[in-house]
Amino acid sequence: MVSLVSVQSEINIDRVKTKRVEQLIAPLIQENQARFSIEEAQEVLLWIEQVTNVQFEKDPSTLETAQDVSEALKDGVQLCDLMCRLVNDANALPYNRRPKMPFHKMENISNFLEAIKAYGVPEISCFQTVDLYENKQCYKVIECLRALAAVAQSKNAPVAFPNWVVKLSQGRPRTFPESVIRRGEMVIPLQYGTNKCASQKGMTPYGLARQIKPES
Repeated sequence: MVSLVSVQSEINIDRVKTKRVEQLIAPLIQENQARFSIEEAQEVLLWIEQVTNVQFEKDPSTLETAQDVSEALKDGVQLCDLMCRLVNDANALPYNRRPKMPFHKMENISNFLEAIKAYGVPEISCFQTVDLYENKQCYKVIECLRALAAVAQSKNAPVAFPNWVVKLSQGRPRTFPESVIRRGEMVIPLQYGTNKCASQKGMTPYGLARQIKPES
């Protein structure tokens, strides 16, 4: 039979552990909150409204906190609709248009994330479902949407893009004639030891005393 004292002792230990964990992650939480910009979030949400032609329940310009932004996006409907507009295909991404259960909302977010990865957004730029649904790291959500806008612009998606969208650099491959390539292979690079004919003549090695000889 478990005594009441032992149960209370275990509860106290768990409380201490929880408090220590909270103390350890508190600086990280503060850092994440500092990286969130409500101005950038408002710009992104206004762009989503413009692309989807569907307004959020609250005007994005009136949102004040990361929690407000998460609440506006957490059902995933606007995100999935945005992706369909970018590829100009209403059926490109299956999603629940009227999600009621938390599972359906998280599934919408997950489907959106898989779609943007296939579209070309680097995985390192994507957020996790809990970052949005539980408002863990809302700044990652905004950064991901800005990255999506940049990729869509590089693909000439049939939507309007605001000035804050970053233009991605594109590769410009070069082709050279075979004769130029052969001449390049014959050049001895500096890594092989050439010093452009410089010498150490007249220099004193490091650590060696100067040889001063009096005039006779």
